[in-house]
Amino acid sequence: VRYGWPMNLRRPKAHKPLDAEGEAQRARIEAIWRQCRERYGEGGPFLFGHFTAADAMYAPIVTRFDTYGGELAPVTRAYVDAVLATPAMRHWYAEAAKEPWPEPGPHEQD
Repeated sequence: VRYGWPMNLRRPKAHKPLDAEGEAQRARIEAIWRQCRERYGEGGPFLFGHFTAADAMYAPIVTRFDTYGGELAPVTRAYVDAVLATPAMRHWYAEAAKEPWPEPGPHEQD
């Protein structure tokens, strides 16, 4: 996922297919998120209900799903939206918007 969907908070959102290995990893990540939400997420919108270090760790991956993932499964979309709505993520995006270089960069051509 990291190689097929590089983290870029300023890139316009558009679906970008992954290669077979990336697709397997994407599916694995979604399965982990779904299992955590089903098993432990009753108390809120995050993996274990309330925001934890696990959600912070997945924040860069969340941005990739949002930027490149296209139409997401409802449970995935809900989790992505919950993480993106946190004050820290809104701040991260606001700071990224201030960066002066053009997007996408030359190493990120489709």
